[in-house]
Amino acid sequence: MGYVVRPVPRERQVVLDMLARAAYRFPVHGLVELDVSEARARIDASAGSVSWTGFTIATMARAVALHPEVNGRRAGNRLVMFDWVDVGATVERHVHGAVVLDAVTVRNADQKSCATITGELHQAKESRQPPARPTGLMARVSRLPGPVRRGAVRLAASRARVAASFGPSIGVTSLGMFSRGGGWGIPIAPLTVLATVSGVLERPVVRDGRVVVRPMLPLTLTFDHAVVDGAPAARFVETLRDLTESAAAFGRTDNRSTDEISTSVADDPPQPAGRDEERLGT
Repeated sequence: MGYVVRPVPRERQVVLDMLARAAYRFPVHGLVELDVSEARARIDASAGSVSWTGFTIATMARAVALHPEVNGRRAGNRLVMFDWVDVGATVERHVHGAVVLDAVTVRNADQKSCATITGELHQAKESRQPPARPTGLMARVSRLPGPVRRGAVRLAASRARVAASFGPSIGVTSLGMFSRGGGWGIPIAPLTVLATVSGVLERPVVRDGRVVVRPMLPLTLTFDHAVVDGAPAARFVETLRDLTESAAAFGRTDNRSTDEISTSVADDPPQPAGRDEERLGT
């Protein structure tokens, strides 16, 4: 007949549900290019123990720690703000001859080194365990018809404690490394801030009135506008730029340290929290 009909895998249905939920969000994309001369030198000196994704996750987490107003998620008419900085990432794994995409959560990423995070990603990528399947209530929900299943998830997501159980609100994906130049900003629920990492490119830039060639890292940053307004997003991006270009996640460099950047951020107050906002701790 010239074609084969296969059922949509159960784990793929979860991805489709996440994309459907993203349609109820208000994503704002921004492409920035960051000078990673210092970071490249530090990564090269690490003798392969640090990847660009590991460095980006460590840096993103430190920026989020300095801007806790972006570390939240909408739950109905309330915001769930997290006291910890977990970062979600995706890795490709080979399982039984097939390539599967799996999610990894880096716990307390703002307190971990670039090498530690890189090691966690590598361990997850090399795992031969099959992707985790839904169990219990989630397993029963996953067998419901698509519209009913997605409606049930939307209703549950309006409850703060349920929304808090959906994993990190911050994500990093290296999907953009498969392309040249800017990354692919694909909004995925329930992420509030997503950074798509692209491959490092040599770019002509102006430094001290001269045109020089520097390694530049393109990042596509996606914000959920329902949670983060434009001004806080811009402040977050500038802090991320400072931390990235100074390679602050490796420790103090000749440029500004994380503590010095934190001091400057403290002079710029975050957006106020709503009166009905609910904070959920660990």
